[in-house]
Amino acid sequence: MDRTIFSLEIFGDRMKPSDFMSSGTNEKQIEYLKKQLKKAMDTELTDKQRDILTEFYFEGKSVTEISNELGVNKSTVSRHLKRSKEKLKTVLSYGFIPIWTVND
Repeated sequence: MDRTIFSLEIFGDRMKPSDFMSSGTNEKQIEYLKKQLKKAMDTELTDKQRDILTEFYFEGKSVTEISNELGVNKSTVSRHLKRSKEKLKTVLSYGFIPIWTVND
């Protein structure tokens, strides 16, 4: 199964150019972006959507593994993933660079 590419290139327009394009490492930028993504996930997703999205993208579990753990059909897990991405895409697109590159 092809996973959607996860990009942290969001919120660039909300950062000062000196923070965003600093010479050296981009640890500060990445940390800021991670915080904003977590905030969006915490406020915009249901508990189940957040849990499934976290297991799939951050823990690397497959749809089958998640569905077996939760005791639900694989299509249910896929639907939660799709709706989670749609919610985040909508929320994060207001004034931000889109976080998802959709391969649909």
